[in-house]
Amino acid sequence: MTGQQRLERILHEERIRAFAPFGATKACVCFSESPPDHLGHLIQTGRFSPWGIVTSRATLLKRRGGAVAYVPDAVYAEFRKAGLEHWAVRTGNGSVWMHEREWRLPSSGEGRRIGALRAILVGDASWRPAPVVTEWRNGLTGERSPGPDGDPFTEPVEEPPRLWRESEVWVWNAVDEQLVKYPPGALC
Repeated sequence: MTGQQRLERILHEERIRAFAPFGATKACVCFSESPPDHLGHLIQTGRFSPWGIVTSRATLLKRRGGAVAYVPDAVYAEFRKAGLEHWAVRTGNGSVWMHEREWRLPSSGEGRRIGALRAILVGDASWRPAPVVTEWRNGLTGERSPGPDGDPFTEPVEEPPRLWRESEVWVWNAVDEQLVKYPPGALC
C-alpha cells in the first residue's frame, strides 16, 4: 500500500495495525518521534512520505508504549534473551537506524483502536478521504432509520470519516517545504 492508501484505511477503520519490527517477533505499531519543525526534514530526505497520523508522547505512554532503546549489539542480545527485542534497536556494525528516534506501541496483530489523534498528515492539499456511511435516513421523511431494512426510501448519509472531521489536518506544501495546519473540520 502507498502511504496515502494506508492513511485512508486507518481513517476508515479507526485502527492502526501492528507488525513485528525488523529483528523482532512481537507485533508493534511504530512511530517516528519528530517535532513539527523537524517533520519537514524527514519528508525532504525522502525517508518518509507525507501521509500519516500524529499522536503525542503522553498518549503512547498512557497506552503502554514507549521510546525504543538504541543499544550496542551485546546489550541488544540481552534484550533478545529477555524477549524484549521489540523495545530495542541495535547500533552495531551495519546498523542503519541511527537517524531515527522511534517509539513503539506493542499490540496484537489486530492493532489498536484510535479514539483521537493530534493531527492527520497529508501530502496533497486537494486530497480528501472517501466518505463513510454515518447513518441511514428515510429519503421522504428525513427520519432516522436503523439501516437498509428493505425500505426502498432508506438512504445512507455519508460524511468524511470521524477522525478527519475531529482532528487537525497538517498538509505538507512541497513547494514551500513547510506544513500548513488546518483546524478540525476545516477541510471537510
